[in-house]
Amino acid sequence: MPPYSLQAANCQLTPILPADMDRIYEYCQDPEIQRWTAVPVPYRMEDAAVFAVEFCSKGWEDPITTERVWGIRIAAADGSSYLAGTVGLRPDGTGAVEIGYLLAPECRGRGYGMAAVAAVVDHALSPSGMNMRRVLWKAYVGNWTSRVLAVRCGFTIEGTIRSEAVVRGQTKDMWIGTILASDLQDKPDMWAQHNLVRPWN
Repeated sequence: MPPYSLQAANCQLTPILPADMDRIYEYCQDPEIQRWTAVPVPYRMEDAAVFAVEFCSKGWEDPITTERVWGIRIAAADGSSYLAGTVGLRPDGTGAVEIGYLLAPECRGRGYGMAAVAAVVDHALSPSGMNMRRVLWKAYVGNWTSRVLAVRCGFTIEGTIRSEAVVRGQTKDMWIGTILASDLQDKPDMWAQHNLVRPWN
Protein backbone atom coordinates (compact mmCIF):
# COMPACT_ATOMS: atom_id res chain seq x y z
CA MET A 1 0.00 0.00 0.00
CA PRO A 2 1.41 3.43 -0.93
CA PRO A 3 1.85 5.68 2.14
CA TYR A 4 -0.84 8.33 2.50
CA SER A 5 -1.55 11.36 4.65
CA LEU A 6 -4.49 12.46 6.77
CA GLN A 7 -5.67 15.96 7.65
CA ALA A 8 -6.49 16.82 11.26
CA ALA A 9 -8.01 20.00 12.64
CA ASN A 10 -4.77 21.81 13.46
CA CYS A 11 -2.06 19.56 12.04
CA GLN A 12 -1.27 17.24 9.17
CA LEU A 13 -0.55 13.53 9.55
CA THR A 14 2.04 12.28 7.08
CA PRO A 15 4.23 9.17 6.87
CA ILE A 16 7.47 9.15 8.85
CA LEU A 17 10.56 9.75 6.70
CA PRO A 18 14.24 8.90 7.21
CA ALA A 19 14.85 12.65 7.54
CA ASP A 20 12.78 12.59 10.75
CA MET A 21 15.26 10.47 12.71
CA ASP A 22 17.10 13.43 14.28
CA ARG A 23 13.87 14.91 15.58
CA ILE A 24 12.66 11.52 16.84
CA TYR A 25 15.95 10.99 18.65
CA GLU A 26 15.59 14.45 20.21
CA TYR A 27 12.14 14.08 21.71
CA CYS A 28 12.62 10.45 22.75
CA GLN A 29 15.14 11.69 25.32
CA ASP A 30 12.15 13.03 27.25
CA PRO A 31 11.81 11.22 30.61
CA GLU A 32 8.02 11.10 30.30
CA ILE A 33 8.17 9.36 26.91
CA GLN A 34 10.65 6.87 28.32
CA ARG A 35 8.47 6.34 31.39
CA TRP A 36 5.17 5.75 29.63
CA THR A 37 6.20 4.00 26.39
CA ALA A 38 8.30 1.00 25.47
CA VAL A 39 11.04 2.95 23.67
CA PRO A 40 14.56 1.69 24.39
CA VAL A 41 16.36 3.32 27.33
CA PRO A 42 18.86 4.80 26.80
CA TYR A 43 17.43 5.94 23.47
CA ARG A 44 20.18 6.08 20.84
CA MET A 45 20.38 7.52 17.35
CA GLU A 46 20.46 3.95 16.07
CA ASP A 47 17.05 3.38 17.63
CA ALA A 48 15.64 6.43 15.86
CA ALA A 49 17.11 5.21 12.57
CA VAL A 50 15.56 1.75 12.93
CA PHE A 51 12.19 3.30 13.72
CA ALA A 52 12.21 5.92 10.94
CA VAL A 53 13.87 3.89 8.19
CA GLU A 54 12.82 0.29 8.84
CA PHE A 55 9.84 -0.03 11.18
CA CYS A 56 7.66 2.72 9.69
CA SER A 57 8.35 1.83 6.06
CA LYS A 58 7.53 -1.85 6.64
CA GLY A 59 4.20 -0.85 8.09
CA TRP A 60 3.17 0.54 4.73
CA GLU A 61 4.49 -2.50 2.86
CA ASP A 62 2.21 -4.86 4.81
CA PRO A 63 -0.45 -2.79 6.57
CA ILE A 64 -2.60 -5.84 7.32
CA THR A 65 -0.23 -7.21 9.92
CA THR A 66 2.06 -4.31 10.84
CA GLU A 67 1.63 -0.81 12.18
CA ARG A 68 0.88 2.27 10.12
CA VAL A 69 2.59 5.29 11.65
CA TRP A 70 1.97 8.95 10.86
CA GLY A 71 4.04 11.92 11.91
CA ILE A 72 2.05 14.73 13.52
CA ARG A 73 3.29 17.79 11.65
CA ILE A 74 2.67 21.36 12.71
CA ALA A 75 2.87 24.30 10.32
CA ALA A 76 5.49 26.92 11.20
CA ALA A 77 5.23 30.65 10.49
CA ASP A 78 7.77 30.44 7.65
CA GLY A 79 5.67 27.87 5.78
CA SER A 80 7.69 24.87 6.85
CA SER A 81 6.52 22.19 9.28
CA TYR A 82 8.02 20.36 12.21
CA LEU A 83 7.40 16.96 13.74
CA ALA A 84 5.40 17.18 16.97
CA GLY A 85 5.06 13.44 17.55
CA THR A 86 3.58 10.28 16.09
CA VAL A 87 0.30 8.40 16.00
CA GLY A 88 -0.08 4.85 14.75
CA LEU A 89 -2.54 2.01 14.21
CA ARG A 90 -1.66 -1.66 14.69
CA PRO A 91 -4.21 -4.14 13.24
CA ASP A 92 -4.83 -7.45 14.98
CA GLY A 93 -6.09 -9.29 11.91
CA THR A 94 -9.69 -9.52 13.14
CA GLY A 95 -11.02 -6.13 12.08
CA ALA A 96 -9.71 -4.22 15.09
CA VAL A 97 -6.74 -1.90 15.51
CA GLU A 98 -4.78 -0.63 18.49
CA ILE A 99 -3.86 3.05 18.57
CA GLY A 100 -0.65 4.49 19.99
CA TYR A 101 0.51 8.10 20.19
CA LEU A 102 3.11 10.37 21.73
CA LEU A 103 3.99 14.05 21.61
CA ALA A 104 7.21 15.96 22.12
CA PRO A 105 7.24 17.81 25.48
CA GLU A 106 6.93 21.31 24.02
CA CYS A 107 3.94 20.27 21.87
CA ARG A 108 1.72 19.01 24.67
CA GLY A 109 -1.33 20.88 25.88
CA ARG A 110 -2.00 22.58 22.56
CA GLY A 111 -4.64 20.25 21.15
CA TYR A 112 -2.38 18.53 18.63
CA GLY A 113 -2.67 15.11 20.24
CA MET A 114 -6.44 15.21 20.50
CA ALA A 115 -6.84 16.40 16.91
CA ALA A 116 -4.47 13.72 15.61
CA VAL A 117 -6.13 10.91 17.57
CA ALA A 118 -9.60 12.07 16.49
CA ALA A 119 -8.58 12.07 12.82
CA VAL A 120 -6.93 8.65 13.00
CA VAL A 121 -9.83 7.07 14.91
CA ASP A 122 -12.24 8.51 12.35
CA HIS A 123 -10.14 7.09 9.52
CA ALA A 124 -9.91 3.69 11.20
CA LEU A 125 -13.67 3.32 11.71
CA SER A 126 -14.96 5.06 8.59
CA PRO A 127 -16.38 2.84 5.81
CA SER A 128 -14.43 5.02 3.37
CA GLY A 129 -11.26 4.57 5.42
CA MET A 130 -10.06 1.34 7.04
CA ASN A 131 -13.60 0.26 7.99
CA MET A 132 -12.50 -1.35 11.25
CA ARG A 133 -15.00 -2.59 13.83
CA ARG A 134 -13.09 -1.30 16.85
CA VAL A 135 -10.15 0.84 17.94
CA LEU A 136 -8.35 -0.29 21.09
CA TRP A 137 -6.41 2.01 23.43
CA LYS A 138 -3.97 0.85 26.11
CA ALA A 139 -1.77 2.75 28.54
CA TYR A 140 0.29 1.86 31.58
CA VAL A 141 -1.70 2.43 34.76
CA GLY A 142 -0.88 5.93 35.98
CA ASN A 143 -0.55 7.56 32.55
CA TRP A 144 -3.34 10.03 33.17
CA THR A 145 -2.34 12.31 30.28
CA SER A 146 -3.01 9.53 27.79
CA ARG A 147 -6.17 8.43 29.57
CA VAL A 148 -7.70 11.92 29.63
CA LEU A 149 -6.98 12.35 25.93
CA ALA A 150 -8.56 8.98 25.13
CA VAL A 151 -11.69 9.78 27.13
CA ARG A 152 -12.01 13.20 25.48
CA CYS A 153 -11.84 11.45 22.09
CA GLY A 154 -14.73 9.17 23.03
CA PHE A 155 -13.02 6.00 24.24
CA THR A 156 -14.84 3.97 26.88
CA ILE A 157 -12.44 2.84 29.60
CA GLU A 158 -13.15 -0.85 30.05
CA GLY A 159 -10.87 -1.58 33.00
CA THR A 160 -7.39 -2.70 34.02
CA ILE A 161 -5.44 -5.69 32.74
CA ARG A 162 -2.96 -6.83 35.37
CA SER A 163 0.56 -7.75 34.31
CA GLU A 164 -0.33 -7.04 30.67
CA ALA A 165 3.07 -5.81 29.50
CA VAL A 166 6.71 -6.59 30.20
CA VAL A 167 8.86 -3.50 29.67
CA ARG A 168 12.60 -3.59 30.27
CA GLY A 169 12.20 -6.61 32.49
CA GLN A 170 9.35 -5.19 34.58
CA THR A 171 5.69 -6.17 34.40
CA LYS A 172 3.14 -3.39 33.93
CA ASP A 173 -0.59 -3.23 34.57
CA MET A 174 -2.46 -1.50 31.75
CA TRP A 175 -5.68 0.40 31.34
CA ILE A 176 -7.74 -0.57 28.31
CA GLY A 177 -10.36 1.36 26.38
CA THR A 178 -12.34 0.92 23.18
CA ILE A 179 -14.27 2.97 20.67
CA LEU A 180 -16.70 1.76 17.99
CA ALA A 181 -18.22 3.44 14.97
CA SER A 182 -21.52 3.68 16.83
CA ASP A 183 -19.77 5.73 19.53
CA LEU A 184 -18.88 8.36 16.94
CA GLN A 185 -22.50 8.53 15.84
CA ASP A 186 -23.56 9.05 19.45
CA LYS A 187 -21.17 12.00 19.97
CA PRO A 188 -21.59 14.26 16.91
CA ASP A 189 -21.02 17.50 18.82
CA MET A 190 -17.67 16.33 20.23
CA TRP A 191 -16.43 15.24 16.83
CA ALA A 192 -17.66 18.38 15.07
CA GLN A 193 -15.06 20.41 16.95
CA HIS A 194 -12.38 18.56 14.95
CA ASN A 195 -14.01 19.46 11.62
CA LEU A 196 -14.64 15.78 10.92
CA VAL A 197 -17.51 14.70 8.71
CA ARG A 198 -18.57 11.07 8.84
CA PRO A 199 -19.80 9.58 5.52
CA TRP A 200 -22.34 7.47 7.41
CA ASN A 201 -23.89 10.49 9.19
